[in-house]
Amino acid sequence: MAKKIMIVDDERDIVEFCGRVLSKEGFEVLTATNGKDCLIFAEKEHPDLILLDINMPEMDGGDIANILSLNQKTKDIPIVFLSGMVTKDEEQLIGGRLFISKLSSKEEILKRIKKALGLST
Repeated sequence: MAKKIMIVDDERDIVEFCGRVLSKEGFEVLTATNGKDCLIFAEKEHPDLILLDINMPEMDGGDIANILSLNQKTKDIPIVFLSGMVTKDEEQLIGGRLFISKLSSKEEILKRIKKALGLST
């Protein structure tokens, strides 16, 4: 059974790019363009991993990750943060989780996601 990955980003181009890369690799892809949808879909669909943008309007990735970690149904879902650039403030939001730059190559994106899923060799 294919691993299910949720991509959460307010930039549709990023969602579409990551979705294509992951689909070609055999992952099942779910998408959300805001924090509210992410929280609803994560509880309903229970993905194997969430690829989560840090900077989004209304609710940022750090807030979403904190809410997910407090929910019994979603607390164990691994989160990999996604951002165009990491600032000092964002480093605190990451909290030791894996991070992927939006400028990463598709090979690097796949490598880090597979590592987070425990699929790397």
